[in-house]
Amino acid sequence: MSYSYGLPSGDEVNMRVDYTMREVNGVRVLIVASCLSMTATCGLLIAIALSAYNTRKSTNKSMFVRTHVAAYFISLLLCDLMQAVGSIMNEKWVQNKAVYLGNFCTTQGIFKQAADIGIAMFALIIAIHTFCVLFLRWQSRPYVLWLTLVSAWSAMGAIVLAGPTLADTTKYGPFFGISGYWCWITAPYPVQHITLDYMFMFMSAGFSFLLYTLVFLRLRGNIIISGWYIAFRRATSSSNSYWRGREFADNEKMVIARQMMLYPVAYVIVILPIATARFCEMRGNTNVPFGATIFCDTVYLLSGLVNVTLFVTTRRVLPPQSIIPRGLAISHPRLVQTTQSDPEDFYQAPRERKLGSRFSDSGSVLSVPTEHGEPPVRHK
Repeated sequence: MSYSYGLPSGDEVNMRVDYTMREVNGVRVLIVASCLSMTATCGLLIAIALSAYNTRKSTNKSMFVRTHVAAYFISLLLCDLMQAVGSIMNEKWVQNKAVYLGNFCTTQGIFKQAADIGIAMFALIIAIHTFCVLFLRWQSRPYVLWLTLVSAWSAMGAIVLAGPTLADTTKYGPFFGISGYWCWITAPYPVQHITLDYMFMFMSAGFSFLLYTLVFLRLRGNIIISGWYIAFRRATSSSNSYWRGREFADNEKMVIARQMMLYPVAYVIVILPIATARFCEMRGNTNVPFGATIFCDTVYLLSGLVNVTLFVTTRRVLPPQSIIPRGLAISHPRLVQTTQSDPEDFYQAPRERKLGSRFSDSGSVLSVPTEHGEPPVRHK
């Protein structure tokens, strides 16, 4: 049951919408999905923070925590966290078995819109950065990073504030309010639904797909760039191998950039269900089944968990010894997977590693016995 009042525009604004038990259970599914994403996102943010702190004295600029893509990825995770918080706020509506207008409702609407815009924006920024590194072979300068971050976060705040600031609330009612089974931009603002939210999601997905198609063809050898000259060719498997080995050395930044290709691709996948449902609504088919709505939103709310899963299942860029505080390190000799004593070696590109090394109690390095049985030698 809903309670509404009429507006001068002829629309109606819901003041309260009661839940049925089926709707209560459906919204709880969204809360569980959001809790999973929030837990995974917070855990990864803590791991990245520990890695950055414990390697703060290192001069290796190729570490993941010192690359531009790390800053963009952290911003993406923060937006995922914001999205999870906005959905977990549904617990209040579940407890009361109804959603109703108020400051809490407005706050949830702000969180949900900001998260939608932020996730779309930083997914596209990662795609653009990867395109510049892998396709154009450009190396971004430090000021580009700060300019991008300041511009992106400022734009996100400006877009969120633009809606309620420019809205004619006297004629169309509150900008943030009840929208379906939770709070978001209200129904009397259909144009703002598209221009201040959906448009960013669809643009991010579309441009990311285009950029990564070009990157794929570049890495495959179908596109060759020499200065301002761009050539297309039909590459064979043998020429592809030669071209990739000659043109794209397997250095640290290239490996990290190639891994980050997965995140905008994952974003495109998780928004496909919700984009389909919202396109149906925009075409006038407002009778989207409740079960379909819950499924689409659940997939979208799992984007934080998907991003974290991709990060931990691809090549390890956060070495364990950079995450564990040095004060908790065990003093007796321990085996590490590198030929050097510097933990930043873990950030380097994959390669055939030699035999490992051991650290003694004093911190010096002991070579492990070789395959010919020579005794270990202490290196000061």
